[in-house]
Amino acid sequence: MQRYLPEYQARDIDIVDYHEFTLAGCPARFRGPSMDPQAAAIGSFFTCLGAAQTYGCFIERPFPEILAERTGLSALNLAVGGAGPGFYLQYPALIEAMNRGSFVVLQCMAARHESNSRFEADGYVEFVKDRKHGDSVDSGVAWRRIIDEEIDKAPTYIAETRANWLETMQKLIDAITVPVVFFWFSRREPDYDIDWEAVREQKQRRDRGEFTGHFIDGLSGDFPHYVDGPTARTAAAMCDAEAMCLSRRGMGAPLINRRTGKPINPAEYTLAGPEFQALREGRNLYYPSAEMHADAADAILPVVRKWTARS
Repeated sequence: MQRYLPEYQARDIDIVDYHEFTLAGCPARFRGPSMDPQAAAIGSFFTCLGAAQTYGCFIERPFPEILAERTGLSALNLAVGGAGPGFYLQYPALIEAMNRGSFVVLQCMAARHESNSRFEADGYVEFVKDRKHGDSVDSGVAWRRIIDEEIDKAPTYIAETRANWLETMQKLIDAITVPVVFFWFSRREPDYDIDWEAVREQKQRRDRGEFTGHFIDGLSGDFPHYVDGPTARTAAAMCDAEAMCLSRRGMGAPLINRRTGKPINPAEYTLAGPEFQALREGRNLYYPSAEMHADAADAILPVVRKWTARS
């Protein structure tokens, strides 16, 4: 049973209409334009799997839509915000749908909600079950607990998390019968080192009651969180091809109210829940920008050209 799914449309309705739709056999709401993969001709579309970066938060035209226009194929965008690769293995209907397409673009998703000896994945969308405390918490809380309670064990938990994430990726890739493109879409290179000084400094700030963000940045790295170079390269080798987009173009742009054409007023979201933090900032400081989505399409197109109807 799926424990949590994001509701981006409810959050972002002032900025973008995502034209969300659903597919039988899965409770998630996917980014439009809507399509029925069971009614579509086999090979007439491609599928994109991933998290909020592929979904396209705050963006009118995410890279799957741009890629569809440039290839002559329809795009089935099955991205789910906060998802890991294990999400798709829970829904045979999604696997069946993507296997009717021409190819799959598999975004390198975060590993922050994968299982380890401290936590058990709880739906593979943000939440994990804490084996020590017996409750289910979001991944941000989970990793903060590790730093607060078992910082010396953090390297072990990270190694276990990465190994389990790779095992889950292999299961997903094995279930896909069409070509798979591993897609690294990030502001950072895959290789990164844990910054323990930054981890401890952030903990000290939290101990003083300061808000330091959802993630422990020095521990997780920028998105995809907890996935390092060796892990990413191992996953890429499981696939038929790979593409990479390293870009920061356009980050920090103001969020525009689609009805007024003016920047949103962050004060209007002061009393809203924590999921509205991005709107309280008034700028897109986390999700890929429109320019980055254009860069992503440019990176993927040459790789998938052999499987497309038009280049």
